[in-house]
Amino acid sequence: VAGLPIASSGRHSGCRPTIDADGLLVVGTGDSANGSVAQDLTSLGGKTLRLTLDGDPAPGNPFADAPNPAQRLVQTYGHRNVQGVALRPGTGEVYTAEHGPSTDDEVNLLRSGGNYGWDPSQGGTVGGYDESVPMTDRERFPDAVPAVWSSGRPVEAVSGAAFVSGPQWGTFDGALAVGALRGEKLLLMTLGPDGAVASVGVPAELDATFGRLRAVRAAPDGSLFVTTSNGSDDRVLRIDPR
Repeated sequence: VAGLPIASSGRHSGCRPTIDADGLLVVGTGDSANGSVAQDLTSLGGKTLRLTLDGDPAPGNPFADAPNPAQRLVQTYGHRNVQGVALRPGTGEVYTAEHGPSTDDEVNLLRSGGNYGWDPSQGGTVGGYDESVPMTDRERFPDAVPAVWSSGRPVEAVSGAAFVSGPQWGTFDGALAVGALRGEKLLLMTLGPDGAVASVGVPAELDATFGRLRAVRAAPDGSLFVTTSNGSDDRVLRIDPR
């Protein structure tokens, strides 16, 4: 899959992949700090994409019949900078962790075809990259999908995400683990019956201990792998709560 937009500075130009319950690839992308990209269905930026492992649009994609080939890959749009993509075990649900501007990092539950409401171009009425707009602008987009968790102020700069499972996690069994760059911590988010985040805990051992935390992945034995992102002496951490 080619054509992901890239900013000359590298800002918001990454992507995060994971395999969903159907064995398909879900990829979260950033908007490349371009104000028009997130709402442009012909751009692969500011989206989650869903595709086969051969790179074709996944069966059942919401825009599968679109004339533009890039749009056929799009699962959701209106994202600012997706940093984590995580499959919730036993449900098929996919959650994303996403950077906000100066407020409102988000965790989102993906809904096929959903608009997540980021539009720094204000419908093309302003130039540049206006980050004063709401992270999920429900005034401009009344049907925008609301976040299941929002940081408010200050932002944590949430990054990688993965679900933890197993009795060794105690009350956090089934929680969503989210790394934080600016916040330099691991957030453990328990979910309510409606799929929204009900509570957030931070293990003391992972609170401002290792610096910026980037990638978060569950290991087959139920432990958690977390990478640091400090620019020097970085490491892979293995977290076992037992």
